[in-house]
Amino acid sequence: MKTPHRIPSSALCVALSALCIVHSALCIAAEPPPAAAQEGVQLWEGGPFWADRNVGADEPWGPGLYFWWGDTIGYRRENDGWVASDGSGSDSSFRHGGNAPYAKHASVLLKEGWITTNNVLAPAHDSARAHWGGDWRMPMKQELMDLAYNKCDWEAAVSNGVKGAVVRGRGDYAHASIFLPLDGWGNQNLRERWEQFGHLWASDPRTDGLPGSWRLKYSSKWGTVDYHWDRYVGTTVRPVRGDPGPFPGHGIAAGQEGKVKPIKPTGPACPPEELAALLEAPAEPKGVRLWEGGPVWADRNIGAKAPAEPGWYFWWGDTIGHVHVQLEKKRAWVAVDGSSSNVLFDVVPMATYGRDPATLRSGGWIGEDGILAPEHDAARANWGDAWRMPTRQELDDLCYNKCDWTWTDADGAKGFVVRGRGDYASAAIFIPVSGYGAGPARNEGAMGFLWSSSAHLDDPPTDCSWRLAFSQRLIGTDYCWDRWVAVPVRPVMDGGE
Repeated sequence: MKTPHRIPSSALCVALSALCIVHSALCIAAEPPPAAAQEGVQLWEGGPFWADRNVGADEPWGPGLYFWWGDTIGYRRENDGWVASDGSGSDSSFRHGGNAPYAKHASVLLKEGWITTNNVLAPAHDSARAHWGGDWRMPMKQELMDLAYNKCDWEAAVSNGVKGAVVRGRGDYAHASIFLPLDGWGNQNLRERWEQFGHLWASDPRTDGLPGSWRLKYSSKWGTVDYHWDRYVGTTVRPVRGDPGPFPGHGIAAGQEGKVKPIKPTGPACPPEELAALLEAPAEPKGVRLWEGGPVWADRNIGAKAPAEPGWYFWWGDTIGHVHVQLEKKRAWVAVDGSSSNVLFDVVPMATYGRDPATLRSGGWIGEDGILAPEHDAARANWGDAWRMPTRQELDDLCYNKCDWTWTDADGAKGFVVRGRGDYASAAIFIPVSGYGAGPARNEGAMGFLWSSSAHLDDPPTDCSWRLAFSQRLIGTDYCWDRWVAVPVRPVMDGGE
């Protein structure tokens, strides 16, 4: 068996005292990684050497420091707060707009020196380089994609009592592995989704005109890089070494789609005349049954006049709905009933956020089954008692079990044709890309989302609810989301067509 290459620790003996990264008027002297971490692990032929721990972690199972994208200081979780690693602050938080590169286009980042002409963070803003020195760096998006999709296998593991994932190479590299702890992320003064999910920053910003930078999202069994991340979010960093090399394109290697969740959508092409019929806008919504015994799915989202429109956006448990409109001086969220304008989708204002299932039940938000009570179901409130929001299981069936998904961006309609199978192959609906609402902004992006009516009930209890997410590359319902995020709703109906 071929032995994976390892970098000898002697190669790391460099003069680190001369390395000083200037950022936010602070000078941070790089420190070498812990002795046990000085040999990187190569997980596939020609790939980078991965550190065995995150920046700032004393052990492989520790979360280490959390960084906003482009930050080189890092913040540690102490006494339910965020403390700067250089001692500059003991009451820090990760907030919208609270850091210099937030919401800046890649061209502005380049002009200001945040990134290089290769569209990766400049060395002065690379947290791995700043803290560990030498030739350690943050991984690129493609390297995280190879880790998630193309080159490695993932399995749930517990290391020293910490939940996480063992990511293992294949073939000649099958005995090489690293452990990724489920370390959550920093949002404002909170650490969210601890022991449920983990995130690692890439050094790449988005380059398609939208704000955000790429990151790996993972659970104990899978990883995905299908979605960018707001740069203000506190996220950990796993250093790599080695020449990144050219990356001619991004994607999932053939045959590897089933290795992770979310899954890669597949389905027959939709003829132009059928797509045109799906996108017609009758005055009243119509329902379509997509599988035997399943619910009848509406042909559009709540608030949409046509199937290709995203419609209204709701926080989980909201029945009013909101639209993003141009006010006198800015775009903002406005309640469709006129009750409020300049709505901020954030942690504090939304009534269901931060409440575990027991609290939701006692407050009348959900029933014993964890499903939203009728008075808090957006579909029932807006379309009448015959309609309701879909459950998580119904979204699972729509996504994984009962239908084929075909991407289209024809005639300005960007989204998926979702088609039944067998006797229901002639039945289909269209689900458009919608983005989501967070803070004062609408992140249009290249993804779509739909709320389910199901709260997260699994152990440990948490304060999120289930939703469907999709991009051109991946679809999934495997991840529950903060209830304050604004997402569309696609109603379903029990009974006949």
